Amino acid sequence: MGINTDQAQAQAQECASVLDALADKPKTARSARAPQTRKRTAIVLGAGGTVGIAFHAGVLKAMADAGLDPAAADLVVGTSAGAIVGSIMRVGNDLDLVWAMAHEDHNPFAENQPFFRPEVVFSQGWRTPIGLARRVAGSAYVLHRTVVRWPAVRPPLSLQHFYRAGIGSVTEQRMEFANWAGEEWPEEELALCSFDIVTGQRVVLGSPHNPRPALPDAMRAASAVPLLYPPIRVGRRLLVDGAVKSSTNVDVAVEAGAELIVVAAPQSFDPDHTPPIHLRASKELFNRQLDRELRAAEKAGVRVLAIRPTVTESHAHGLNLLRSGGHSQTADLSREHSSEVLNTPEGRSFARAWKASGAARADTQVAS
Repeated sequence: MGINTDQAQAQAQECASVLDALADKPKTARSARAPQTRKRTAIVLGAGGTVGIAFHAGVLKAMADAGLDPAAADLVVGTSAGAIVGSIMRVGNDLDLVWAMAHEDHNPFAENQPFFRPEVVFSQGWRTPIGLARRVAGSAYVLHRTVVRWPAVRPPLSLQHFYRAGIGSVTEQRMEFANWAGEEWPEEELALCSFDIVTGQRVVLGSPHNPRPALPDAMRAASAVPLLYPPIRVGRRLLVDGAVKSSTNVDVAVEAGAELIVVAAPQSFDPDHTPPIHLRASKELFNRQLDRELRAAEKAGVRVLAIRPTVTESHAHGLNLLRSGGHSQTADLSREHSSEVLNTPEGRSFARAWKASGAARADTQVAS
């Protein structure tokens, strides 16, 4: 697929110095503690790569099977893979599109291509050894800013333009996201979680307190895995994957005033179905963070139904969460387990409350 001049210029701009933004540091945005409008229902879709997209497909399908329309939620919060799925669903696409992404090889937007084209998941972003060195150096700095953050290393100004973070190219990715979700933000509430490497703060795109780039760029910012993809510049901010802060960011929905939240957390694991150590190691920190978020939500009086992978699902996920194929089993297992969760006494009670909330909202709309 060819790249036109505008796309080439955009690629060159986004691959520019990861330190340029440090000279123009944005003010740190503070989360609003008092929600302006209550959101009765919310869906929180967590990080998890292409495997996470398939996991979300199963969760959403199970919700629809149980009579809970995911598209009718008052708020959708997405992080990384969840930002992609949430955007696709929120702009009005049928849930069958997300389901097809996990089950079909046919891509309706690219002839004779699978849904997850390898060049969209990852394509080489350098041409020479020097180019690779620049990207590795820049990526190391991004990792420092997102993970370690101490000591506060500031390379000399003369070296700052050397850094080009992200070993992969995202030109194809941006085009694909535009095909999936379009350029415009949906009218319904959508919050995409990213992380500003300059301020060290989470940035929720879609919030009235933060800028709204074109939707594909917001999707990229919320899923720009450090080291793999370059940070995305939005105004004076330099943004990477929101999973740096949390793989789920449940507190975004809580602070928005949600009363009922469904959380799909592919990078966590079901506490009743603990996977073996080699599969649990990469999930442990995310799982603990989710547990803290669930306790905080419970303390705030919010009902949360968390859906996490079982041991069988964890084995199906494997360690390569960004593979370009073999996702049908993940989606099928996710749908089966999610249906089981929704059929427990807690799940049925939650579903009744969700449906009652939808009915109350419909009555309010009719009355107005």
